[in-house]
Amino acid sequence: MTSSIPALSEKVKSLLPEDLREDRWYLITAAALVASGKPTELGELYEYILDTEYPNLTLEQERRIARRFSDLLMKAWTLVGIPSVLMAVSSLAKVERFVSASNTGLEDKRINIDFEKGITERGTKFIQLLYKQNLEPIFDTWGSYREEFVWLEKSVIYGLFLADQTVLSEVETLLVTLPSIMCQGWPGPALWHLRGLRRVGRSTEDVEKVQQAVEAVAIWSGKSIEGWPRVTDIKDEI
Repeated sequence: MTSSIPALSEKVKSLLPEDLREDRWYLITAAALVASGKPTELGELYEYILDTEYPNLTLEQERRIARRFSDLLMKAWTLVGIPSVLMAVSSLAKVERFVSASNTGLEDKRINIDFEKGITERGTKFIQLLYKQNLEPIFDTWGSYREEFVWLEKSVIYGLFLADQTVLSEVETLLVTLPSIMCQGWPGPALWHLRGLRRVGRSTEDVEKVQQAVEAVAIWSGKSIEGWPRVTDIKDEI
């Protein structure tokens, strides 16, 4: 860690495609920090966003940013685990300004969850979009665990969380999933999500720039990026 969060933030912005800079750069940064073992840095990141991008902050503006961070972390925990995500949540809670526990309740979509009302369907649709012909061969490696873990993937991981696009879009979700996996050093799954970004319409050049931004956060956090796959390693049909 050789520079501050503000300097890291500006570097991430400079590396990204132009359309991913405004309001999206911090998704990559936050997800990569959590996956790189630096979840408590999210508080400073959040303050930097509010100070530099919302000089006349209102409750509704902060509520929107807080919802995006919440959705980011709701998606990230499925990939990096709960302990680091809860540390990030506590870090964010310390720097809240207008939003608080007293004016923020549980969203309706979290109450009375019914898997029969489209949740599994949307999860299946999204995972198939990203994996296409590669999906069944992955499932086939799971042996006797296949049916339970296919259900987990389609109904819970994707259905409840990753395929929920009420806050973060498809592309924004992949800006969370890619760093969450890549910064843990898993080359196979990282390659799958590089490919996923291509399959939602991003060019090879754009995906490479996203990876460079992820790598900047990982290196800042003290992680090695040796052996990480690149978008040019994708051999499958997009």
